Amino acid sequence: MTSVLASPSGVTQRRAAGSEPDGAEQLITRSWQRSMQLHGLDRARNRPRVLTQSALREHRQALEPLLTLARSGVETLFQQICGAGYVILLTDAEGVAVDFIPNPSNELEARRAGLAMGARWTEDEEGACAVGIALAEKLPITVHRGEHFLAANSELTCSAVPIFDTDGCSTLAILDASALDSPKDRQSQQLLLKMLQATARSIEDAYFLRQFERQVILRTGFSREFLEVRTDGLVALDGDGTILAANQRFMREFGLSPQTVRGSHLLDFVEITHDELLAALNRSGAEPFAWCARQSSDTHFAQVRQPRRGDSRLAGSSGIRTGVGLEPRVRDDLQHKNLEVLGGEDPRMQANVKRARRILDKEIAVLLLGESGTGKELFARAMHACSGRARQPFIAINCAAIPETLLESELFGYSAGAFTGARAKGGRGKIMQAHGGTLFLDEIGDMPLAMQTRLLRVLSEREVTPLGAEQAVPVDAQVICATHQALEDLVASERFRLDLYYRINGLSLTLPPLREREDRLQLIEEILAEEARRARRSGLHLSVEALEILDRQRWPGNLRQLRQAMQLAVALCDGNEIRPEHLPEEVVPRRAGETERSVAAASGRSGSDPHGPQVLVEALRGCQWNITIAARQLGVSRSTLYRQMSRFNIIEPNRRDLR
Repeated sequence: MTSVLASPSGVTQRRAAGSEPDGAEQLITRSWQRSMQLHGLDRARNRPRVLTQSALREHRQALEPLLTLARSGVETLFQQICGAGYVILLTDAEGVAVDFIPNPSNELEARRAGLAMGARWTEDEEGACAVGIALAEKLPITVHRGEHFLAANSELTCSAVPIFDTDGCSTLAILDASALDSPKDRQSQQLLLKMLQATARSIEDAYFLRQFERQVILRTGFSREFLEVRTDGLVALDGDGTILAANQRFMREFGLSPQTVRGSHLLDFVEITHDELLAALNRSGAEPFAWCARQSSDTHFAQVRQPRRGDSRLAGSSGIRTGVGLEPRVRDDLQHKNLEVLGGEDPRMQANVKRARRILDKEIAVLLLGESGTGKELFARAMHACSGRARQPFIAINCAAIPETLLESELFGYSAGAFTGARAKGGRGKIMQAHGGTLFLDEIGDMPLAMQTRLLRVLSEREVTPLGAEQAVPVDAQVICATHQALEDLVASERFRLDLYYRINGLSLTLPPLREREDRLQLIEEILAEEARRARRSGLHLSVEALEILDRQRWPGNLRQLRQAMQLAVALCDGNEIRPEHLPEEVVPRRAGETERSVAAASGRSGSDPHGPQVLVEALRGCQWNITIAARQLGVSRSTLYRQMSRFNIIEPNRRDLR
C-alpha cells in the first residue's frame, strides 16, 4: 500500500507508507526537493550514466587502498544476501561504482537497470536514490521501490551506508546493496540495512587501522567483555598523547565534533590521570582498562593497539622520534619519554614543560642548562616530537666529542674536493641534514671560537656555506643548544662569543639535578619499572632499605647514573625484591666510622687529583658545607665537587645523620 506525501514546496511524491525512527521519510522528502528544485530533473529520465573504462580506471586508482581492504568484507556480505537476488555496489565519494558484485541469477537485468561497474548514482544524475542520499546526508538510508525519484527505478529497492575517512566526517565511499524485486513492505529491508552498516563499519575500521598502523591506537567501547571483538570508537594518538584522528563513533561516544577532537589531548575528554593513562598504555598485552567521560561521567573501556613494524610506543614514551645515528640503547630509552612525562611531579620541571610548550613552532632558540645526566637531550627530543617539525629530522651533535679539526666539516658540510680525503660527491653537514627539523647542539660551551663565528652567521642569515663551496644553501631548523657550563663565565673570560650567547638564548630552561627533584622517589620507581620491563622481569620492587639508600644519594651522574644503578640491580636480583646488596657499591652507605677511614685512605692515592679529600673536607667545613660557595673557592663547578665527594665518599653531616 502506498500513500501520497506533499513536499514542503507542494510537490507531490510517492513513497511507502510509514515513517522510520532513523528519519528516512524526512531524508527522502528533502532529496525529492533537491532533485526537482536544485537539479531540475525529469522523472522520465533514462538510466544512469556509465563511465568509460579509462575514466573508471582513474576513479578506481584513487580508491585502491580501500578497495583492497574492502573486498573480503564485501564478498562475505554478498554470500549472505545473494540468495535474495541482491547485487552489491561500492561507490566512491562521487557516486561512481568502483567495485561491483553481480548476481548470477539476474546479471543482465541488473546491468540494464544501471546496477553495474562505472555507473554514477548521484542525486544530480538519478534524483532520490540510496547512494545519492547517503552521499548528501552522510547517513544510512533505504530507498524502497516508489521512493526513487526516477520512474525507471521505481521497482528497485536499494540500501546504502557511507564509509567515512579517518577524520570521521569526510565520506570515503558508499556501500550499497540493491535488488530488482522485493516485497512491497519496506520493513523487509531493515535487516539488510543493519547488515550493510556492520560491514561498512568493519571496512571503515580496517582502513583506519591501516592508515595509522605506525601510531598508538585506542579501541574504545561500553563493554569490557566485547571490546576484543566489537569496537565502537577508534582514536589515533601521536607521541604526546595528542589526537591525530578519531572515527565517528568515538566522537559520538563522547559528544564531540571533528573540529574539537583533532589536535586536542586525550586527557581533555576522559577522567583519568596522566600516570594512570601511561600505566595502561605501557601494559603488555591487550588488557582493557576503564575510564570515564568528562562531560557525561559514563564508564568506557579502552584497549591499546601498539604501533606496527617496531615503531615507537606512546606508553611512557609515546612515539618520540629517534634521531639519526643514535645507539640502540639510547633510542630505546627515548621511546619512554614525552614532554609531559619528563615534567613528572616536580614543580620546576613542570614549569619547564609549560614554558617549552608555549614557544613550540615560534622559531625561538632554546638553551637547556643543567648538570650532566639531567636529561637535556631527552628534553630536546621531546620538544621536537611535540612540534610541527616532528616528522622531519632531529639531528644531534656533541660539540665536545668531535675533534676540532673535524667539527667544521661535520657541522657545515663540504663540497667535492674540499680537502684531502673528502668524498667525491662532497658531504652534507649536520646543519643541512636538520633542514625542516631540529638541530640539537650539545655541549655548546665547548665549541671553538672559530666555529662559534661561523655558527652565528648561520643562525643570523639562515643559510650555510659548505667548506669549499661558493654558494650558500638556505636552511630552516629549530635550534636547541645545551651545556652544563656557565656560559656567562665563558663570555666573561672571552671563551664564548657574547653575540652568539644572545642568539642561542631565546628561552633558557634549567633542568634540576636529580637530588633536588621533588619527584625523586617516583623517578626511581619509574626507571626501575622501565628496566624491569626491558629485562622482561615482572613483579620486581625495591625493599624499604634499598629505596631509602637511593633516595639519600647525591647522584652526581643524575638520571644517567640512576638508570645504570637500576640496570645493575635488575641484573643482580634473583628474586622479586631488590635489596641493598643488589645496588652498586658506590651508592651503598658504609658502616659507622668507615667514612673517616675511607677519607684517610683515599688521601694516599689522591696525588693526581688537584683536590684531595682532606682539601675538600676543609673547604666544605669552612663554608658550613655550602656546596656552591665551596665549589667557587675550589675553582670547580658544583657538579665536579659533587663528583669528587662521591668518589671519596664524603657525606654532609646532616645527611650522614640520616643513615
